[in-house]
Amino acid sequence: MPVLCDFIQIVGDAPVTIGDSLPVWEANFDTGGRKSGSDIFSTALLIFNVRGLTHTNLDVNVKINNVVVGKIYRYGGLNEAERNDTANYWYTQMIAMTGSQLKDGVNEIQIEAVGFPGATPTNKFDDFQLKNVVCFFHQSA
Repeated sequence: MPVLCDFIQIVGDAPVTIGDSLPVWEANFDTGGRKSGSDIFSTALLIFNVRGLTHTNLDVNVKINNVVVGKIYRYGGLNEAERNDTANYWYTQMIAMTGSQLKDGVNEIQIEAVGFPGATPTNKFDDFQLKNVVCFFHQSA
């Protein structure tokens, strides 16, 4: 039996900054025709580039339809020079989830900013950027 795959680009090459100026980022995306079920043939993938996230001691929850499906992992354990250097580069991260966590239609992704040690009332969050956010999902044949 053939297995089909489709994808949708949620964010392109123009980065979204999540942090003090945007503490919660949300976007809708459509996975119409997705294969239902929770078997290995209905696995879905979120793939994205992340930059920053070097000062926090927390990982970032990624929610799809108000359910945590995975995390964006911080780049911790760095000294100040390494932290500043690492913050300049894009890194690819990926989250695998069951296709049943997606709706056959419009879905919502939600990502919240996280604090960091030494935060102040005017600088509460470790600002980071996302780009090239893509969801791959299996399609019904």
